[in-house]
Formats: sequence, C-alpha cells, structure tokens
Amino acid sequence: MEVLKPVHIRIPGRARYRVPGLKRSETYKNRLTVRLASLKGVTRISASSLTGTLLVQYDPGFSAAEIFGMLQDAIAQITTRNTSRTKVHDHGQYVEETSGPEDKSSARKIMDKIQTLIQGRQKLSEDDWHTRPGKEVADHFGSDPGQGLTQDSVLAKQREFGENVLPRTECRSKIEIFLGQMNSLPVYLLGAVAGVSIAMGGVLDAVIVFGVVVANAAIGYVTESKAEKNIDALNDLVHHMAEVVRNGKHVFIHAEEVVPGDVLVLKPGSFVPADSRIIHASQLTIDESMLTGESLPVEKHARSLKEADVALADRNNMVYMGTCITGGQGLAVVVATGRRTEIGRLKVLLNETQKTQSPIERQLDAIGDQLIYGCLAVCGGVFAMGLTMGFGFLNMLRMSISLAAAAVPEGLPSIATVNFALGISRMEKNNVIVRHLPAAETLGAIQTICLDKTGTITLNQMRATSIFTNENWFSVDKGTLVSSRGVVKPTDIPELEKLYSACALCCETKINGRCSDGGLDISGSATESALTDLVDRAGIDVKGLRKQAPLLAVNQRSERQIFMSTVHKTGGQGQRLVMVKGSPLAVLERCDFYMAGGREIPLTRQARIEIEQANGFMANKALRVLGFACRTVDTGEVENLEVRMTWLGLIGMTDPPREGIKELIAEFHRAGVRTVMITGDQEISARAIASQLNLSGGLPLEILDAADLINLDGEELVKRAKNVHVYSRVTPSHKLKIVRAIQASGQTVAMTGDGVNDGPALKAADIGIAMGGSGTDLARDVADVVLTQDNLELLAASLADGRCIYQNIRKSVHYSLATNISEIQLMATTIALGLGSPLNVMQLLWINMISDILPGLALSLEKPEVDVMELEPRNPADPLFSSRDFRTMFLESSAITGGALGTLLYGISRHGSVAQAGGLAFQSLAIGQLLHAITCRSETTGILTRKKLPRNRPLTWAMVFSLAAQALTLALPPLRGLLGLSAITPMDGLVIGAASTLPLIANEVTKAVRQRPLPSHGKPSDNGESQETDTQTTMDDISNLTLDEMEVRFKTFCN
Repeated sequence: MEVLKPVHIRIPGRARYRVPGLKRSETYKNRLTVRLASLKGVTRISASSLTGTLLVQYDPGFSAAEIFGMLQDAIAQITTRNTSRTKVHDHGQYVEETSGPEDKSSARKIMDKIQTLIQGRQKLSEDDWHTRPGKEVADHFGSDPGQGLTQDSVLAKQREFGENVLPRTECRSKIEIFLGQMNSLPVYLLGAVAGVSIAMGGVLDAVIVFGVVVANAAIGYVTESKAEKNIDALNDLVHHMAEVVRNGKHVFIHAEEVVPGDVLVLKPGSFVPADSRIIHASQLTIDESMLTGESLPVEKHARSLKEADVALADRNNMVYMGTCITGGQGLAVVVATGRRTEIGRLKVLLNETQKTQSPIERQLDAIGDQLIYGCLAVCGGVFAMGLTMGFGFLNMLRMSISLAAAAVPEGLPSIATVNFALGISRMEKNNVIVRHLPAAETLGAIQTICLDKTGTITLNQMRATSIFTNENWFSVDKGTLVSSRGVVKPTDIPELEKLYSACALCCETKINGRCSDGGLDISGSATESALTDLVDRAGIDVKGLRKQAPLLAVNQRSERQIFMSTVHKTGGQGQRLVMVKGSPLAVLERCDFYMAGGREIPLTRQARIEIEQANGFMANKALRVLGFACRTVDTGEVENLEVRMTWLGLIGMTDPPREGIKELIAEFHRAGVRTVMITGDQEISARAIASQLNLSGGLPLEILDAADLINLDGEELVKRAKNVHVYSRVTPSHKLKIVRAIQASGQTVAMTGDGVNDGPALKAADIGIAMGGSGTDLARDVADVVLTQDNLELLAASLADGRCIYQNIRKSVHYSLATNISEIQLMATTIALGLGSPLNVMQLLWINMISDILPGLALSLEKPEVDVMELEPRNPADPLFSSRDFRTMFLESSAITGGALGTLLYGISRHGSVAQAGGLAFQSLAIGQLLHAITCRSETTGILTRKKLPRNRPLTWAMVFSLAAQALTLALPPLRGLLGLSAITPMDGLVIGAASTLPLIANEVTKAVRQRPLPSHGKPSDNGESQETDTQTTMDDISNLTLDEMEVRFKTFCN
C-alpha cells in the first residue's frame, strides 16, 4: 500500500509529499505531526489537511532517500494502528476508529490526547527510561555519570538531534492578517452594497465601496500586525543556562546546546533544560505543576521503577523539560531534547488548537454579537418602513445594507488585543515586562498585593550587626567586633572563634577573589554572603578554614527542617565535624550543651530562657536571627547527626528596607489595594518591620504565624485571610496556601518575589511579579510580570498602566458604540417621520471611514488619568459595561442624533430640499461624532471639571486630520459631488457648528452632574503610622546603640 508520494524533493533539506487520507482529515494531520516530529533528522513538519500534502524540513546531512524511508515506515505504522484500533462508546458497543475527515470536536480530541499523555495511558517515549538503572541509561548514550560527554560526542549528537528548542507557535503571516480584515460582517455587507450598486448602474459607487474596504483593511492590518509583533516578542523574553558535566568539568552552556547524554547538574533555582533520568539525588524536589498540575514540589530519587506503564506524574526518577528545582541537588542524564521531550510533544498538539481569548475579548465578542443582531433588526425595520412609505425597493435595500455596514460594530475583540499590545509595549519602555497577554488585563484588577519581605520589601543586602554568645553581647561595626569592654578579636574568645568557624563552614558561598575595596567577591545567598564577609573582616582566612575542614555533605534546609547542616573532615582519626545554622529555636531544641570558655557545659533551663530572650530581643529590633551549633561525631554515624549538639550563639542581621517602600505602600492603600507581607522571619521580627512600614494602613496589625496557620482548616483560613496583614515563619507551601486562601476570599491577588521559594506562589497568584535584577531565574520565568530593575515603584506604575489598559478599552468601545448608534437613530427617525433617508450610501461610508476609525484608535493611546490610582480596583467578575453604561451611551448618541436631526429640519425649512438638508445633517452628524471623542476620554473628567487629563497627541492629530478631511467635503467640488453635497451658506455653517457642538456641551454637563466625591481607601492614621503603641526600634536604630545601652534595653525587655 502506497503511504507517501513525492511531490518535490530536489532541494536539500526540504521535501514535499502527498499523503493518501490526509486531505480533509484534521485528525490524521494531528497524528502525523506528533509522530513524524520525533524522527531523527527532521527539524520541522507541516501537514496540510486542505491540500493533503506534507512539507518536511530536515538536516541536509541526511539524504532524501533516508528521510523518505523513515517517513514511509512511520506513516505505515500510523496507518496500521489506525485501522486496527477500536474504542468503547458510553453504551458499550465497539466501533472502528479510522482517520476519516475531521468532526466538530477535533480540538477536544487534541486536549484528550494531551490528557492521555500526562496521565501515562500511552507510551510517551521510545524507551522506558524510568525502568532502567541510571548507569545503563548513561551507557546507552555513550556518557559517563562522572565525566559526562566528550567534545566529539557533543558535536556528533548536535548533528544528530539538533538544537534543544521547542516547536514555536507560528504567527499569522502578513497575508493572513490582511485577509483577516476582510472576514467580517461589515465587509460582507459592503460587498452586498457594491453588488446592489452595480445592479442599479452605479459602477463608480461599487469601485468606491471597494476602495473603502481596502482602506479599512489597511488600517486594521497596520494596527493588528504591530500588535501581533509585540505579542510574538513575548516568546523571546526567557533564555536559560544549564550546568552540565563535560570532559569531567562542570560548565555552563545555553540550554539550547544541551544534547542527549549530557549530565545535568541539578541545583535549587534552576530549570530543567531537557527530559532526563536521575542518577543521583539528595533531597531533590521538583516543581512539576506546569506539566502535571501538581502544585506542591515532588520528591525525586535515583532508583529504577519496576513498572513501565507508570503515569508521568509518578515517575519520580525522571525530571522533565520546563520543570524547576525547588530544593536539594542531584545529577541526571539527558534522554530527550526539543520536540522529543514531553513538553515538546504537548506543544505540538497545543499548536493545533485555536488561540484562546482573554475574558475581555470574550465579553466584547458577546457584546458584538448582541449588537449585530440588534443593528440588523433595526436596519431591517428601516428597510420595511421605507417600503411601506413608498420608497424604491433597490434604493432602500442599498441604503439599509449601507447603514448596517456603517453601524454594525466590527472587530470589538481586536480593540482589546490592540490595547493589550500597546499597553505591553508602553510598560516595556518603563522597564516592566509583561510575559503573558491576559496579565495586562489582570493588572488593573489587583485587590491584594502579597509582598515577599526579603528582596522585595527589603534590599536583600544582609549585614551582621549583633552577636550573642555565652551571656555576652557584641555589636558589629564594619566587621569590627565590639563589646562593652572595647574592641574584641574573635580568635581571643573560644566560643566566638567556634561561632565564626561555623559561619565559614556551614555555608555554600563561593569566593571569587577580592573586590577593589579589599572585601571578598562572594557568590551566594545574601545571608550566607553576609556571614562569610563577617568572618573575613575579622581577619580570619575563610579559604584556610575550609581547607582544614573539607566539606563532605550538605543537608539543605527544607520545609520540614528549618535549619541547614554540613559535615566536614577533621584532624581527628575516625571523626567528623557537624555544623548547623538555622531558626534559633529549632537549632536550640537539638542542643544539650553550650560553649563557654572553650568547654562544653550542659544547657540548663535558665540558659535556654536567656537564649530565647536574646533571640526575642534581636527579633523585636526587626533583625533576622540565626542560631548556630556544632557537634563532633564518629565516622560510622550517618543518620540523626543533628542531636545532642553544642550551642554556639546567635547572630542578628539587618536587611534594610528599600528606599521609598513606606510611601509606596501608602500609595497602594490610596488605590484601594490591600498589602500583605509574607516572610520566613519570626513573628516578632515581622511585627517590627510591618509596624515600621504601616503595612496595615492604620488598622490594627493582624499577624498569623505558620504554627497557627497549619492548624486552620480551609474555611477558617479563608475567613482569616481577609484581614491578616502579615504571615510569619512561612514555607513555600505555606505561601501557596496563603495565596489560594486570599483568592478563595474573593480577592484578585498579586504575589511578588525574587527567590526559589517564591516560585509556586508566583505561579498560583492571579499575577506573579518577579524582581528582575536580583531575582532568580526560577522566579523570573514563572512570573507573569518582571520588573527589570529592582524598583518597586515600577509596580505602582504597572498597576496604573493595567487600569489604564482596561479604561482605554472601555473608551474605544464606548466611542464606537455611541457613534454607531447615533447613525441608526437618525436614519430610523427620519424614515419613521416620512422624511426619507437623510444620508446616502457614500455619506454613510465616509462617516465610517473618517469619524469611526482614527479617533477610536487614538483613544487606545490615552495615558493613565491623574486619579487612576485613587479609584477602587474593579471586580473581575463585573461586566465590561453595565446597564447604566449602555443607558449613558444611548443618551449620548441621542444628543448627537438630536443635533443632526435639528440641522435636517432647519435645512428643509430653509432650502425646501431633503437632499440638500441631508447634506447639512451629514456635516452635523460627522462633526458631532468626532467631537464626541472628547467626551469619551474620561468617565469622570471633562471640559467642565477642574481636573485635567494628560495630553493625548495622537487623538489631537486624529481629530485635526478628520476635521480637515470633513472640511474638504465642502471645499473640493469633485469630492462634494461624489458625496452628493451642495454648497452651504454662512448661516448653514453656523447651524452646523452649533448642532455639532451642543451635543458635546450637553454630554459634558451630564457627566459633571453625575460625579460624586470619590471614596478614600485604606487611609492611614493622621500621623501616617500604625496605631500600635508598643515601643519598637527600627532596623537601623540597633546599629547606633552602644553595648551598654543594648544590655540595658535587653534587661528591660526580659523583665
């Protein structure tokens, strides 16, 4: 059986074939695309169910005969499976399933196939890698778990498998965009107008109508192609790096360069660049939500699985492209890249589905459909009334269709798309990148902002300021240690020396050299960098300490274990040194001794109380506090090492808040946006900084600690979430739970963050906002919005822009609907009054071209209004336009219609000719519509209000151009003749001016009367501070205390 017939195979790397059964079968097309895309050497597959042909682009290193053979074999397999496959219907009967023509549910079939892939009911890979030992998988690809691939192997595999990139969703071509402008009801109606014109002998009219269609299409093409380009650019925002082992060395490469057989180094905060089999894992956890929907991180291991038929979500020895590492570490061998990965296969299927619309686009679609039916019904009524009153059939048919073409709203969803694209482009210029189109809509609806403290509220620039050990207080001034007795050297006090050793050893920072100021150039977290710097500035050789006690193992901090431990070699035979740092109380729980004078002394109850009080004292000063401990163990001990430890001391660190953060939070409150702080710090520390920033907006500060949070059931947490301002001691899963609880309370939630632990919450929030400068790759990549500069003021500007986008969509649609309705009202009224049609076909088309298009586009370019951040956030559930809004539009259009109708009646009484009077009404209607753009600039601010609007130069030029064009209809005799107009007298000009200006004044007066004083939101107390009366010191104050003052305050605090 012939399954493939060459059509064109002469060009190397490109071939076209005809496939029997492909024509008119979208289902068969989908199967071909998925199966053939994974063939070796094939770089792109394009199957057409319209022509029944298959375009294949392949690596020119393969011959056309090789590609043809592989394609034949693969298609034969598909055909064999299709003819033998059966399926069970709900009623239990078996029927044969063939690859016949596409039915109405092709998109549903594709989504079912995606679900099948995810749930593992179908074999996903050519090999069941999860059932094989890791070493066997590495051998299969000619790789070594310790050495990785050689350079020669990498080059060979790059030639064989190509780049590690996903199939990209193709944008519409320029021709498709242009032809898309023709695919609308108004264009079809204009075609009917042209046909009727030809039937009546008006060939010139038909040509003009065709010109109007082309001009409309050209304008739509320019705006939509620019929007498409901006939207497509969102795909190019993210570029990943991957750490791999090659030739026995760890190197960083672009993710696109990863090949099967590469050994990946898996670390927290990085993305998995390709599907891989784990060969080593240490507390490795992966966020697979983007692939499986599982919101919580999944624990991974390196053991083989027994069953081959295991759902993808249960393959715990595999990691998949696009997922992200949230904890632990590991190694994995790459088994699939690019379109051969699981996410690549899903992407191929998803590319076959139609683009989904945003909520606003769907609303506009629905409004457009309703208005189309309404307009057609009215136009049908006008046609019927005209016939009843004796007007000619063809003339009324032509007139009614022209009215429908001019009045029917066209492309309302495209108004939203253009506004989104323009808004995204505007925000990008202001260093805010919106990575997903619907995010531009949601930004304007944010009701609660969850602020991650570290790196968002604060600078994430830690600095050690205070130390407490063995009942002694020390302050740190630029690295110098000071006690109440003067400057102290840590090496002179055994417990301090041991504490500093723990800072240097229980740490994963990397020292790159020296900076120009003499300090260390350190890579690592802000906390660990501060501890490393503390040790170095004390004159202690950090590298020397690490050489004396080489690192053997790391036990990372996790949600269940809120401390980190490291194991080191020591000079003693058969012994190892264990160092621990973390949450003070958690570390203290594991200690049985404390160090004093170089000796280990049993921890008494009183000593524990003093340590807890010291911790509380530091935390109350908004310091981040860490506890340290150590223990020497025998080499044979491998489990439960962090017990019976020796307490070393506390170190308090300050992380200064970002400049202007307090004012920014106040701005959010004025905008009606609630602010919530989420932090891993202790409750005391969290309360101190929240009070300092007036996070509660003058209300009583409510804090929920993680210890209480975990005991709340879902409903109780949702109730509490409405009022809580601060969540303390939270873990990544807590953050996710908090975001979902606030969402369940009916709020639209934005989550800000910059770290690995923020990833799940960023993804779950309605809007995830990442700090682009200091943030991790994981945070940036899962976020919807990225602030390219670590400046939270950009966030306030983004909220304003988001609200502006929504307002501009309303303004553009408002203008379009109000002006279109005025045309229908005028025509229907005059026909009903027996006056005939005041406007001819050419005049209606002129109004459609000059009055409707340019001002509507220019309204999309309005800048945020002055009071945009003083308004209540909109409820996303509210419709785009309320019944009150539609009443307002009807009244506004009635005013414009009234002016035109008054001009018509004046013309009839003065000139006695309906045709000449209709020309005056045409001028009044067109100019009145243009002036109505001024009213549509704002729902609250107008020419009669004190507030002023930002300048809109595009609107100014649009109105100047349109008014100038309108003036030409009077000044140019040929144009005047084409439109069926007569010359006007000065008196006529005055009447036209008055009739087109009075509706503007009437509508502006109505707007001013409608206004009410705006409510204030979340105002802080009169002094701008929290109402709490507890005496607290700001984070900077503690640095200015002397040791005597610190000890006095500490004793007062304890009492």
